[in-house]
Amino acid sequence: MSFENSPPSDNDFEPHFRSGPRCESKGSIEVVLPALNEEKGVGNVIDRIPQDKLVQSGFQVRVWVVDGKSKDATLEVARNRGANTFVQTGDGKGNGVRQLLDHIIADGRGPDQGSRVFVMLDADGSYPPEAIPKFVEALKAGSDVVVGSRFLGEVQEGAITPLNRLGNRILSRLAGFLFGTPVSDVCTGMWAFREDSLRRLGLAADGFDLEADLFASSCESGARLRELPIDYRRRIGDPKLVPLRTGLLIAWRLLLKRLNRREGVVPRIDRRKASLVEDAT
Repeated sequence: MSFENSPPSDNDFEPHFRSGPRCESKGSIEVVLPALNEEKGVGNVIDRIPQDKLVQSGFQVRVWVVDGKSKDATLEVARNRGANTFVQTGDGKGNGVRQLLDHIIADGRGPDQGSRVFVMLDADGSYPPEAIPKFVEALKAGSDVVVGSRFLGEVQEGAITPLNRLGNRILSRLAGFLFGTPVSDVCTGMWAFREDSLRRLGLAADGFDLEADLFASSCESGARLRELPIDYRRRIGDPKLVPLRTGLLIAWRLLLKRLNRREGVVPRIDRRKASLVEDAT
């Protein structure tokens, strides 16, 4: 395989989709924004999502903020921008994203069940929401998973420390070696998936090893991957990563995934994981 070039009850809420004038439907897009104490950045990210452009192209759009129990105004800012919010149980980015994805997939109220596309990017303003249409286009063109590579695009000065850049390079080479699929940015926080492919991944990561899990699981499932260049900015707000500890966690996740590789694993959807879900009205 290789890259192509180029608790309330869930029923108490009605999910909010951005939709427009009647036109030929191209499906729906679920935009997932993991956040923990991102009141300074999450509003900027939501505002920059080109929802009107996507709607005019025939898509329905739903924006989700999956919150790791923030102590600041992250949820208030997200709700004021019209986003749907999901508060995870337990700790960790991977844990929260897995819970939200399970919730969305299990939820029978969304349109185009089984054929939706999912786009995930961090809520700190460092990844480009403006690039979402390109990710969706790549999925519609036949890719199963799209990976946004910061190192194929433009990195703003000061956005990545030399230590983090070196660590990412080492981890990307390790990932490529273990799974036989070259990748330039295995630690990227911007991904897109077709729903049928997402259902086959069987993710297990709880923390910042999520991206390593996404890459390894995609390779194991035989997904058609495509890597797209993206621009990367300095994050809004304080960083949360502890480089050495996070790097070791990512390497361990890659090794675990490779050593425990199993064929034909289908993820189990667990409705009980959500502690609080609020769909915008």
